[in-house]
Amino acid sequence: SVDRCSAITHRLLGFAKRMDPLTERIAMGSLIEEVLSFQGKEAEFRGVAVNVNVQDDLPIVESDRGQLQQVFVNILGNALAAVSDGGRIDVSVELEGTDTVAVTISDDGPGIPREHLSRIFEPFFSTKGEYGTGLGLSITFGIVTNLGGRIDVQSEVGKGASFTVRLPTRRRI
Repeated sequence: SVDRCSAITHRLLGFAKRMDPLTERIAMGSLIEEVLSFQGKEAEFRGVAVNVNVQDDLPIVESDRGQLQQVFVNILGNALAAVSDGGRIDVSVELEGTDTVAVTISDDGPGIPREHLSRIFEPFFSTKGEYGTGLGLSITFGIVTNLGGRIDVQSEVGKGASFTVRLPTRRRI
């Protein structure tokens, strides 16, 4: 049964990776504000400070708005789940080089143990116990890769976690 469930889930993840992205012109600062509007009430209710810093004069990103929204909803949702009431989440959007926009979401939660860092993008791997499926970051990784980007994580136990999504400004076909 476990093998059957695993095969079904891998097919679902494969389906997510094969969805052909729609290409739109996206102002990343605006997209982040949209995503924050979805989760802003929870942060406000819990007293979590969300600080956003968007570099001026960022280039437009050619990518899939819906898929990027899903990526940032997942990462911000994880950050909100990690921080305590009264915690802090920082979001920065900046240009790296001439053709890459980097979105970094950092929290002051408990951090991710070193032994878990290499596994957090694996399907079914979760640090949330019975509250997590272990699919959110795996799907997020697949979407970012499918859009021609990459996602990196840095963390230190007791000091929080930081996820950086790097996206090309022009979609590479």
